[in-house]
Amino acid sequence: MLTFLLLAVPHQYDPVHNNTAPSDLTQKADVDNQDIHYSSINFKTKHASSIPTDEYPTNTTETETVHYATGANHVIAFVPDLAGTQTYVYKYEALLFSGLHQEGLAKAGIKINSKVSIRAVSENTFLLKLSNPQLFEYSGIWPTDAFVATKLTSEVAAQLQIPIKFEYTNGVVGKVFAPSVVPTTVINLHRGILNIFHLNLKKTQNIYQVQEDGVQGICETQYLISEDEGSNHTTITKSRDLTLCNERIIKDVGLTYIEKCTECQKRVKSLSGAAIYSYIMKPTPTGVMITEATVQEIHQFTNLYEIHDATQMETRQTLTFLEMMASPIIPISAEYLARGALQYEFSTETLWSPIQLMRISNPQAQVVDALNHLATKKLEEVHEDVPLKFIQLIQLMRFASLDAIEGIWSQFKTRPNFRKWILDAVPAVGTLAALKFVKKSFLAGELSIPEFTQVLLATVHMVTANLDTIKMYSGLALSHKVQETPVLRKVAMLGYGTMIARYCSGSLECPVELLKPFHEIVIKATAKANTSEMILILKVLGNAGHPASIKYITKFLPVFGNQIPLFPMRVQMGAILALKAVAKKEPKLVQNVVLQIFVNKDLHPELRMVSWIVLFETKPSMGLVITLARALQKEPNLQVASLVYSHMKALTKSTHPEFALIAAASRVAIKILSPNLDKLSFPYSKAFLLDGYEVPLMVGAASSAFIINDAATILPRAVVAKARAYLAGAAADVLEVGVRTDGIQEALLKSPFLHEDRLPRIIQVLKVLKTFKALPKKQPLGSIYVKVLGQEIAFANVDKAVLEQATQLAGEALKAMQNGTAFQYAKPLLVAEVRRIFPSVAGVSMEFSLYAAAVAAGNLKVQAIITPPLTETISVSHLMKTDVKLTTEVSPSITLQTFAVMGMNTGFIQAASIAKGKIHTFLPLKVEAKFDITKANFKIKGFPIVLPVHALTAVNAERITPIVPETAVLKHSQEAYTSMISPGDLSSETIKTVMSPDEEPELRTSVPVHKTLCSVVPHIGVNVCMEVMSCDATFIKNTTIYNMIGQHGVHINIVRADGPAVEGLELEVQLGPRAAKKLLKEISFADVKTPKVKSVLQKLRKILEGDQRNKNSSFFSHNKLFYSQSTSSHSFSSKIRQEYTTPSGDLTKSSVSFAHSWVLPADSCRDASQCRMKLESVKLEKQVILNGQESKCYSIEPVLRCLPGCVPMRTTPVTVGYHCMSTDSNLNMFGGIYEKSIDLRETTDAHVACRCIEQCA
Repeated sequence: MLTFLLLAVPHQYDPVHNNTAPSDLTQKADVDNQDIHYSSINFKTKHASSIPTDEYPTNTTETETVHYATGANHVIAFVPDLAGTQTYVYKYEALLFSGLHQEGLAKAGIKINSKVSIRAVSENTFLLKLSNPQLFEYSGIWPTDAFVATKLTSEVAAQLQIPIKFEYTNGVVGKVFAPSVVPTTVINLHRGILNIFHLNLKKTQNIYQVQEDGVQGICETQYLISEDEGSNHTTITKSRDLTLCNERIIKDVGLTYIEKCTECQKRVKSLSGAAIYSYIMKPTPTGVMITEATVQEIHQFTNLYEIHDATQMETRQTLTFLEMMASPIIPISAEYLARGALQYEFSTETLWSPIQLMRISNPQAQVVDALNHLATKKLEEVHEDVPLKFIQLIQLMRFASLDAIEGIWSQFKTRPNFRKWILDAVPAVGTLAALKFVKKSFLAGELSIPEFTQVLLATVHMVTANLDTIKMYSGLALSHKVQETPVLRKVAMLGYGTMIARYCSGSLECPVELLKPFHEIVIKATAKANTSEMILILKVLGNAGHPASIKYITKFLPVFGNQIPLFPMRVQMGAILALKAVAKKEPKLVQNVVLQIFVNKDLHPELRMVSWIVLFETKPSMGLVITLARALQKEPNLQVASLVYSHMKALTKSTHPEFALIAAASRVAIKILSPNLDKLSFPYSKAFLLDGYEVPLMVGAASSAFIINDAATILPRAVVAKARAYLAGAAADVLEVGVRTDGIQEALLKSPFLHEDRLPRIIQVLKVLKTFKALPKKQPLGSIYVKVLGQEIAFANVDKAVLEQATQLAGEALKAMQNGTAFQYAKPLLVAEVRRIFPSVAGVSMEFSLYAAAVAAGNLKVQAIITPPLTETISVSHLMKTDVKLTTEVSPSITLQTFAVMGMNTGFIQAASIAKGKIHTFLPLKVEAKFDITKANFKIKGFPIVLPVHALTAVNAERITPIVPETAVLKHSQEAYTSMISPGDLSSETIKTVMSPDEEPELRTSVPVHKTLCSVVPHIGVNVCMEVMSCDATFIKNTTIYNMIGQHGVHINIVRADGPAVEGLELEVQLGPRAAKKLLKEISFADVKTPKVKSVLQKLRKILEGDQRNKNSSFFSHNKLFYSQSTSSHSFSSKIRQEYTTPSGDLTKSSVSFAHSWVLPADSCRDASQCRMKLESVKLEKQVILNGQESKCYSIEPVLRCLPGCVPMRTTPVTVGYHCMSTDSNLNMFGGIYEKSIDLRETTDAHVACRCIEQCA
């Protein structure tokens, strides 16, 4: 449900959060007395040309004086006139709204009314004072519902009415001065008014374009000046494109890892904004005066590919001249400090959650109340309001000082439930105080290693990244206590790189000094040849992604200019992968490095293949891709050729906008390469790509996987898989996992179990792991790394020590389960906090944000029966001989709440449109699992349970003001107004919108949909019912966005079905040679009454019995690959030969012939239970000249053919070998044709489906 929320709570401002850094953006303009007279407007000629639009000043605003001619000899300066001894009084009104532009739907907003008095105190300094300020709020159906005035005005009136000073020269607003008691939020409201008076007038043109300063920053501004001769007025119109700014005042939260998908927004930009100003200027004896000014600003956001359907935030300002007064403006008796210039300054906006506005008077006490609410709840099932309470706890702790947080910790650290909620909330707080608390608590020994690891992993991604937090984190990461623990050291060092990456993404400058300690470690690790240290530092530099690190990373790579010896393969691989993050910032620099590696055919193939993967992170041009394809024609290594070919072929099928250019290049390149490369099978390296993009919704996903093989390996040498998501024109690498299997390959090749028949590869691995002596000592068995949102959060090398530790932990866990164990677990998580905050033209902050919070909880009871019982000393071989039976009862419960917010968000008032979504699940399970590793048998059985009424709910949360009207009656009273403001904050005053009866829109409503669909799941014995409730706004316009808004709910109910009770559901998996025997044993014809089913089972039994008779035969009895290649300057070809053993013991090189060899030959064409075909040698049906004489040829491999009296219904081509002889010789078909030598290979048709006539023999 899309709802609208308006909150107004007075807020006591904290001077600590006020920004008082001055800035000087004012440049005075000289006024020349020499003028050239035109009929109506007289322009200065001192500077004849304007500044070109591509030469924008950064921190200055150029102003030129325009002169207005009122007579032949009387010329006045054409600039706003505020000088003199009079006080200029204006009426000011500002309206801010959020919602859809359609009338008859709900909107939320605020309204500000005030009188504005301006008086000069010196030549270029003026005083500005607000009189009778009033704040109104709006939450209702636009435009019929009324504004409501609150007592909030009296709470902030004293601060609003304090006069401020500002510099003003020739229409340009300079510095702003105010006492320290005036909060920054109030100063920003004054900036919104001063922004109207800010004019950058040129003297030589009436239509021109400049980069102009303003509340929102320095943006492209278009001016149009025209004169109305009849009314003696001049009209000035200026428009500002807020998407084209040199310096845009904006603050992003949670967008560090988000990349802009330019190709996704070519037609529709997700976020756009513009403002238009209209002035009516009236001449005065000393200049011109603004008699009326109107401003309209619109920000649009859409996550849909629909041009005209977007949610929007609108700001309107009106400034009307009332009178001139002689009474002066008296400043207060306090020091006026420089408070910046015209540009908006952020205060506490990021601390306030736009979801709920709370009166924060005592943060520590309020945190304790929230903790009591969360930690004392029973967790059998997560309550629906827990995620929102968790967000509230985070917001309260953001206002808490370090002393307050430490006080709360001291009070609750001995109580497990409270302790866990505090440690789960601290990372999401993200303040410097929270980071200091984590550091002090760990160094004081108050946090265990698992607790600290969990907190640290989350903190580095959520804490505000600035120089202060980086310095604080550096002290923690490099502390002795962290460095002496290997696990913590890895996590902390990787986090340091993440902190730098986050800081640099939001800063114009990224000092390389932040990485200087790690650049020095690179030099030391290189000198000592410390492999593990080099790999760690490379991963840190990869997380940071700083372009200055390229020269340090390339020290480990075999590129031009490196004279040092080659490093181990693992180090070189780590160096190449460290360039992935840098490639997004400096693609050309990274291309130069990885291209040198890829084209060097003397390097290891794995190194070249990984360089190819990184190369495509730089989005190479079509010319480069085609050039590489041409070079690949002479590629001697089939592993490299296979990976490159499969990758480009996968890209040719991509329909995603981001890959459009690369896909087009790949389509051209693939035609250059030999199609024979497409025949390379899975023993060769492969690349896979799967993507999809829904254009109307602007939502998409892409996944890729690279499997790097080696001809001599059993398992893939390396696997890299990545998932990428797209939403509203933005993209992010959600998850990436990489695995290497170096040491395990060496152990498998030396294993005596390698050539056992029909032994699955996983069983081979487990058998090797039994004996630690077979494991390599010099290198790890393998390694794995995990990246989340493009940042590596963990990596591990698996070696003997890790296996021993894992074995010990597994044994201890089994011992605990053997005695029976039960526990409760709850994990809250702030899944997403994505915010974009920017100022409106009125000086009030606007915000687009997305919040998602989830809480998962569960009760778990486990009982294990282990045969034989575990001993004190546990080994891998012992664990693999045990038979484990686990009985588990678990009741998982998950609640997820999401909030999409658009509106105004300040410390004292909020007016926002909120779309809320909620998912709540509760599904208890009872499972029994049996594991017999020795027999490779796994059995899982589920038992019936008492299910809740609603197992899954996805419905919108609390309704405040629905965007879609519920009734067809227009209401102009408070009955239609609902808000979260306490009654004491409301006054009795109601301001109704002025509207004539003819203008009132007809209010239409939607027709609610309420349906229930039920279905019985066969063989399980449950009845699943889905109840759907929907009410949308498609009655206004049948588009996607109007279909989404409204109220939508889904309830899924799972209950037992009528009929016989189901005792349980069982899933059994049998691997290895016992699989066929197990399946054969289960086949029974006793209950089979259908002849067709019985026929199928009879065939299956025959196949399985044949499999048992030929159990010594192997699908792959020769695990070897043979290939030959021939290359020339213009061609490339490759052939792959692989031998298969048929049930008769013969060898065949055709996979099709091998498959057909398992078909049982029929005895009679009249038997419907058989296949009605047989295997026989066939004659080649074409003339063959062999050794200069005509020959006849017969296949030495049997081919499937229909029985006599039957005709083929379907055939398939098969390539077999033929033995040829002179046409004059007599061939004895029973003389061993299958033992003859092969003379040629040709393709013939094999019959795979036959139909027989009734008279067949």
